[in-house]
Amino acid sequence: MINFILGAGAAVVSLLTIGVISLPKLGKYFFVKNISKSDFEETNKVIKENIEISKEWVLRSEKDYNETYKQLGKGNLPFRLREYKIGNPDHSSRVNLAFPAVSTFMPAAIAVVEYENGQVVVYRKNTRLMGSCFSGVTKEIMTNEVPKGLDKILEGVI
Repeated sequence: MINFILGAGAAVVSLLTIGVISLPKLGKYFFVKNISKSDFEETNKVIKENIEISKEWVLRSEKDYNETYKQLGKGNLPFRLREYKIGNPDHSSRVNLAFPAVSTFMPAAIAVVEYENGQVVVYRKNTRLMGSCFSGVTKEIMTNEVPKGLDKILEGVI
């Protein structure tokens, strides 16, 4: 019996060790990464235009991190970074009725990064992965409707 307990304890310690070592590597799965077909300015222009013509999505805020950090005396980033917070009132109202805690994941966000090598990357939350942790209307919206909507916002960019 003692050998069984010691063996089980060692297994738990091994699993925890593996988890601690690999957990930081799992973080990349929480985001969807796409390479833009265009330069930084054109990518941002197309995203803004697509949000404006959308009948479903609303621009809640736009932030130029480089300009913000410069104004706050925080120095320069080694890349250009702009973020868009966008909401979908239909999605958010249905999700909030079903599971209000999910409001902490809202609104949706799109980040556009231009790295020093000129590559422009668009990042967004992996709502398909997050949504798979839920059921019902929340799961349907997060795993299906939100990704499709964001794909439309990114048409012409990715």
